[in-house]
Amino acid sequence: MFLGSVLPFVILLGVVVIVHELGHLIIARANGVFCEVFSVGYGPRICEWTDRRGTKWRLSLLPLGGYVRMFGDADMSSIKEVVPIGYTDRDMDMMSAHRKKPWQRLLISIGGPAANFVFSIVVLFAVALINGVPRYSTAITVVGESVAYSAGLRSGDQVVTANTEKINDFRELREQIVKSHGDVLKIGIKRGEAIHNISIDMFEKKENKVTPISILGVSPKEIVYEKVGLWKAFKESISTTYTIAVGNISAIFKIITGSMSAKNIGGIISIFKVSSDSASAGFLSFIFIIAMISTTLGAINLLPVPVLDGGAVVIAMIEQVIGQPLNKRFVDVIFSIGLVAVVGLMVIGMWNDLMNCKAFDLLKSYFR
Repeated sequence: MFLGSVLPFVILLGVVVIVHELGHLIIARANGVFCEVFSVGYGPRICEWTDRRGTKWRLSLLPLGGYVRMFGDADMSSIKEVVPIGYTDRDMDMMSAHRKKPWQRLLISIGGPAANFVFSIVVLFAVALINGVPRYSTAITVVGESVAYSAGLRSGDQVVTANTEKINDFRELREQIVKSHGDVLKIGIKRGEAIHNISIDMFEKKENKVTPISILGVSPKEIVYEKVGLWKAFKESISTTYTIAVGNISAIFKIITGSMSAKNIGGIISIFKVSSDSASAGFLSFIFIIAMISTTLGAINLLPVPVLDGGAVVIAMIEQVIGQPLNKRFVDVIFSIGLVAVVGLMVIGMWNDLMNCKAFDLLKSYFR
């Protein structure tokens, strides 16, 4: 049972991270950067072989993703440059990513997220050809103790309109929910033969403070799959990847600006649960989730935060414009700030996961 849950998690995490790192490696090599090591997993190496370009391809003990180490990197984070013993500045100019022109470093930084997006499109394209394109019914399932349930919505209701717009697909309802964030969502539902109009406050008032609500608590009751041709499948795969990427970036900015609760941030436990649940639902469901997480990883890495690829892109763009490198001490400082921010988000995600799975309540029960 436990192994059945761990294996999908290891596969999911391994695939999306390795795809990301391969993207960096491919673009780095294309720009003349020597990649010293590409490791599948972390920790002690199990086996290793060297290709004709001198890159050591390594299988390591802990199968949680992987990394690429480029020439001159101080560590796996590729933040600082180190001149290896026995090499000269000329060697660094030729082989180090840190000595490449700003536009080349920009491309190398984008390589990882781009690989995640391309991988997602390919996977979703294959799923669409095999299984068809999902079409979500307008009949809904309502989560208990949710905003929707409190407003009077019930499982089996069919959504007819939302904010005076006709609803033909659950995704159209989702768009209206997003638009009504912090406002009033007006829904027309069909229950039996009767039509009911319901107004839902997508915000919460506490102590004269208004907090926008972003989750209604509904999901489509039924999903049917429509067989489509090559072109339609390709368009749908691009559209889905774009929607997931933009949705993740938008959610992060809403959390930063305070218009969305930080309780929406999930951590490693959430990924573990999603991977396990999707694997239980079947192979196509599992690879769809892999594509979704791959897109999410690519999108988050494009955020303009030092330590992430997006931060490196911004630095490269600034250096391209001003025509000279930024002050090294300044870069070190903003990278440290970025690292604190990223670790902070990870801690929040882990905290939310622990609260959602009631880990603290379980811990307390042992001391009663």
